[in-house]
Amino acid sequence: MTAVLERTRDWARQFSALDKRWRWVIVIGGIAAVYLLLLVLPFTHDYVHKKMPLGVVIIGLITGTATSLLAIGLILIYRTNRFINFAYGAMGSFVGVLAVGMYLQHHWSYWVILPVGVLVGVIVGALIEFLIIRRFQNSSRLILTVASIGLAQLLGGLELLGAKRIGFVSLTGAFPIPIHFDWHIDVATLGGDQVMIMAAVPLIIAGLAWFLLKTDAGVAVRGAAENTERALLYGIPVRRLSTIVWMIAGGLATLTYILKAPFSGVAPGVASNGPTVLLPGLAAAVVARMESLPVAFAAGLGLGVVEQTVRWNSTGTPSFQNVVFFVVIIVALLLQKGALSRAKIGITSAWSATGVVKPTPRELRRLPEVRWVKLGLIALVTALAIAIPAAWSASGQLLAAFAIVWAMVGVSLVVLTGWGGNISLGQFGIVGVGAVVGGNLVAKSHADLFLALIAAGIAGALTALIVGLPALRIQGLFLAVTTLAFAIALNAYFFNPDRFSSLLPSDITRPFLWHRFDMESNYVSYLVCVAFLALAVLAAVGVRKARSGRVVVATRDNSRAADAAAVPTMNAKLSAFLLSGVICGVAGGLQVMLLHRLGQNTFDPVDSLTVFSTSVIGGLGSLPGAITGVLIFRYLETVTALGDLRLLITGTGLLVVLYALPGGFGQVMLGIRDRYLRWVAGRRDIVVPSLVADKRVEGDAEHAADEAGLLEGALSDEGEDEREPVGAAK
Repeated sequence: MTAVLERTRDWARQFSALDKRWRWVIVIGGIAAVYLLLLVLPFTHDYVHKKMPLGVVIIGLITGTATSLLAIGLILIYRTNRFINFAYGAMGSFVGVLAVGMYLQHHWSYWVILPVGVLVGVIVGALIEFLIIRRFQNSSRLILTVASIGLAQLLGGLELLGAKRIGFVSLTGAFPIPIHFDWHIDVATLGGDQVMIMAAVPLIIAGLAWFLLKTDAGVAVRGAAENTERALLYGIPVRRLSTIVWMIAGGLATLTYILKAPFSGVAPGVASNGPTVLLPGLAAAVVARMESLPVAFAAGLGLGVVEQTVRWNSTGTPSFQNVVFFVVIIVALLLQKGALSRAKIGITSAWSATGVVKPTPRELRRLPEVRWVKLGLIALVTALAIAIPAAWSASGQLLAAFAIVWAMVGVSLVVLTGWGGNISLGQFGIVGVGAVVGGNLVAKSHADLFLALIAAGIAGALTALIVGLPALRIQGLFLAVTTLAFAIALNAYFFNPDRFSSLLPSDITRPFLWHRFDMESNYVSYLVCVAFLALAVLAAVGVRKARSGRVVVATRDNSRAADAAAVPTMNAKLSAFLLSGVICGVAGGLQVMLLHRLGQNTFDPVDSLTVFSTSVIGGLGSLPGAITGVLIFRYLETVTALGDLRLLITGTGLLVVLYALPGGFGQVMLGIRDRYLRWVAGRRDIVVPSLVADKRVEGDAEHAADEAGLLEGALSDEGEDEREPVGAAK
């Protein structure tokens, strides 16, 4: 046994000493050899051939090369700018849809739209870097990541307008290209589209390798990716190199989309193109630790085989592949904690877009002109929320009820992201779980509405806990990837009526409340939703004022300091997920009552991105700000005059707010409040150091400690009175 172990160690040392390229050749060749051996063995031949026919494996390898190109583009941008570009899929579909539309609708030559599309993609990449990315060069990487969500919506809106402009608006399945080729392998047939990928991808990979390894610009790109500050000291033009990388990424994204379109089909103007197109590439990039291009290429090949194998063995439910991608992402992130923490050097892990929201100073909060104004504003908003929709039509009241449900999801994001610092792009997945549980209790068990909503909240909390447990190891940008994949998997597979028709509730009758109020009246349903929104706000405010809420904020601001002070950071993170999950679950229970049933894409992943974006526009550091942002943009969606401009407005609004007003509408509200409080303080001749930047109360050690951001101030009751940072430390 000892001799065997020693020989194994010798082989491992020899393998590690090989060049990286040869190691991957050996690994891939070994996998192929094992597969061929299984085909030869008599006991496994039939089973393996049934589950993984050779033709399916070959097609998987071919389609996997396209996934590899997606992953390579993501990694290039990540290593250059240190953020995950959630707009990368939209970059490819924006130009790719228009190019395919010109080919199919206007009969342009395929050999024209292919190079022209790639060239336009290169130009789009350069424009994005110059006009948008450079504007955020001094922002945290999380801000830039959120900006990429706004960019994805902007590109989605442009894609929709462009597709309608050229008359290409119908869903298109597989279509032929002018390469006439048929090669039958086992159960599959290779056509011209697969041959095109086989011919193009090796040339692209070779050209990219030559650029990165042999050219001065490529070597400089690699050096700047390792250490930007050192590259600047050596006089390397980092900005110019960033533009070059974005040009390459734009071309790769477009080429990938055009190459996959002949067998994957095209959905012109569908906003979900971005997340669904991006998911396989994200999975391969995460497996490669967002740094190794050879590993990303190999991972893309493997995921391509997995995808085609799942399709072959899941006839009628190919959406199961999204579940596989989610599992791959979460397992890869959990196993690569050390590598990912090294990759995140220099990236702020706290949420810095929300600004600093402070409570009313202790010196002023008891004054009548402060208390009565606050109570008057609350009463005025409540009265308007009740009275104005009463005069609307039934359809308008229903839309208002949906907007209130979305506002509840915005409240959950304030708790989870604004206060907890955990970016979640999958909130509507949790909403869907609550809807399934609550809807089934009402439709099948005829349960009381409030009992069903309690169960929906518990289901949402458990789902959020399942998502939150990996968050103890997965943080920041990579948690956003995990939650987005979670939302896509739930919507595509588990919330699919074709797969789980008996699980999804249907024919739900809204109940009578206390045998008096008929919720079939849209106005009554709207008032019920408003009441639960108020409860969600009260719960969030109560938790924020309690010690547990201060622990959540302190943990977000400085997790290491919190650990050093023996603060239960694990419990703090999970408590934020639990409260957020309860609110989302109840929101799901209300939404299914409004809908009467659940259907395909009821909880589209794009909705999670939209509610996150509109909450950021409102201000994730402020409950009134986030609610205002969500409600305003939900109202804009009902304005028929806007038509197809909604995505453009949402995406552009998010980018503008992130650049000019990081705190969102909440920052404006806070400024108005502080000006009023300064007027009150001046009228009363009261010195309030937190409102007057150029004055300080001598010997006020507590105030000085709060300004320094000490952990003890955040955790103490006195510190909570003076300082309530909802934005993160930069």
